[in-house]
Amino acid sequence: MKIVNESELEKKYRKLDNIKWELHKLLKNIVIKTGLGEIYDDYTDTVELNIGDITIYSCGYYHQLNLDKNGEEINLDHDLETTKIIYQEIKKRHEQLQKTNELRKSRIKVEEIFDKTFSLEI
Repeated sequence: MKIVNESELEKKYRKLDNIKWELHKLLKNIVIKTGLGEIYDDYTDTVELNIGDITIYSCGYYHQLNLDKNGEEINLDHDLETTKIIYQEIKKRHEQLQKTNELRKSRIKVEEIFDKTFSLEI
């Protein structure tokens, strides 16, 4: 049995917390810019966005991150690695959206950027 140093655990959760906040802000920005997804109009500050076959739910008030994958709800509040993968994928697609807007490439639709599936093994 591996004993984890308390400060290592603290660092892990601090990093996870930071990534979840960055992801939440990014998701809100995408929903506002594209009209895809939803920002709930209540105190929870929840953002919902479909990306491929996954729905991401990020709650700003309770600071929770959940996925719905094929009807199965998955909580990521303690999963640093999966959260990093999702953040990197959303960030990549957000950058693609920004480039598309800057280059005014109308042939690339917003839906095409966010409808593409990505491999997420959970």
